[in-house]
Amino acid sequence: CKFIVDFLDCEYEIFENETNDERLIKKFNEWSSLGAKEGFYPVIVVPSDILTEGLELDLEDAGLENSREEIKKRREEIINEAESINVKEFLDERFAEYSEMHEDMDIIGEFLEVEPYHRFYSHMDEAAPHEEILMVKIPVKNPWEIAAWIPMGGFNDCPEPAAQAAVFRHWYEKYGAVPAVVTYDVWEMKVGNPPKTEEDAENLAKEQFAFCYDIVMQAARGWDRIRALASTLKNSSAWYFWWD
Repeated sequence: CKFIVDFLDCEYEIFENETNDERLIKKFNEWSSLGAKEGFYPVIVVPSDILTEGLELDLEDAGLENSREEIKKRREEIINEAESINVKEFLDERFAEYSEMHEDMDIIGEFLEVEPYHRFYSHMDEAAPHEEILMVKIPVKNPWEIAAWIPMGGFNDCPEPAAQAAVFRHWYEKYGAVPAVVTYDVWEMKVGNPPKTEEDAENLAKEQFAFCYDIVMQAARGWDRIRALASTLKNSSAWYFWWD
């Protein structure tokens, strides 16, 4: 927790042994309103050894030291790289690759009856509450840059931080989606303008499948199809991404 606080170097609050998220979400909503005026975005961070190691490795792989100057340099590198990425090409290539892997099955499926989702999930574990949860004020003008401040990813099929930032920018511009919760293998987003039709939801689900294969192909039986995912996206103000 201390490493992450030092790494981010911004205002924060620590929540200890929370058995429900009422206090946490109340503070998140307060900070969201305040951030719109003061120029920051609140993010819920679940600290762990794995997340800490990932942040350290990201610096090492970039040939940088763990200092405020070098961390700032790394953020700028990620943002600059993100701006050069063609998001459509990136997602189309991944979609084609994953579709080819499952050419012997119908990955599109059918729509299901689902209530919209409006809650975050990965910050709470009722069976074994996290000892500490961080809420931080990320001082960025553009919310997609949060992926550069907390550079998790680059393992297995989880996109590199720059690709995450590029996709987050695309979704912010189209859906008002803002990164809100992060763990070592999860991003969750708060969405201001979710898709409202099945067609729009299916188009988004194809993008999310390309971005995060596991949320479809490792879903429970009956939910492991693109239109099943689309059913959960229609009118939902929260999105969830998880990489095995």
